[in-house]
Amino acid sequence: GHHNSFWCVILCPFGKCLPFMMKLFRVIGYFSQLRAFIGFKATCTFTLAYIRNKISPPQESALAHIPVGPYVFYFPSISYFDGLFSEIFFKETYIIPYTDAPIRVIDCGANIGMSLLYIKIRAPHAQVMCFEPNPAARLVLEKNISENNWGEDVQIFPYALGKEKGITEFFVEDKVATSSGGSIVNHLEKRGRSLNSYSVEVDTLSHYIESKVDFLKIDIEGPEFGVLEELVAQQKLRSVAEIQLEYHYIPGFFTRPLSEMLSLLEKNGFHTFVEPTAPPHHVVGHETPHAYMIFAWR
Repeated sequence: GHHNSFWCVILCPFGKCLPFMMKLFRVIGYFSQLRAFIGFKATCTFTLAYIRNKISPPQESALAHIPVGPYVFYFPSISYFDGLFSEIFFKETYIIPYTDAPIRVIDCGANIGMSLLYIKIRAPHAQVMCFEPNPAARLVLEKNISENNWGEDVQIFPYALGKEKGITEFFVEDKVATSSGGSIVNHLEKRGRSLNSYSVEVDTLSHYIESKVDFLKIDIEGPEFGVLEELVAQQKLRSVAEIQLEYHYIPGFFTRPLSEMLSLLEKNGFHTFVEPTAPPHHVVGHETPHAYMIFAWR
């Protein structure tokens, strides 16, 4: 008991400091990662602007903005920015080696443009087609394209994507108009969230693919099977060199197993790698929505 008391006295100050130290180490890690993307000076500029946005956020109706390397990025709130930026830049949801080549990219589920920002930092001359059915998110996406003079390189299409053309309802959380979790099914309502919905046009992806696509990104909250199967049926998947997509399992709506998705990709000439987006204890033994990042390349 005496020895335990001794160590408690010695370690107590460090115990109190531990949360701060953990946060400090995390911030240092983030700084180092961002430096690799945009350089030291730009990362310092970004950090100061981020702190300013945290201390003095813009009015609710205004867009905030922050410099990210040679670009400026607009977003509805700093908390919304945090989630998307961390996912794409720090957790490295997508992987594109740096290139000056004018690669051809399709961004399905572009939202406000965070994935587009990543693409343009990694491939400044990329030619990108963005699909985004959410009008609130699309307005911010258009702002980011305009402010960064990406108009010659980037096209926006206001469609949801699926296996066949049509009209469908699109559901978005009512508290976050630009929500990146918008879907053609109302599964969030079953989880106690209040939703808004509106009609959107559904298009197929195949007739947008007329030549080689270097990189196809898909994050469309559920209908990814239909999009890929339509590309296979129209013999257009063979034109795609690399795919990075988020596969969604949503009980009651999208329940085809991950194995089928991997089989579809591998039968069409892709190697695959899978990364879960949730820890096992959130999924194992439960019938709960979950997702995986799938990386597929030839």
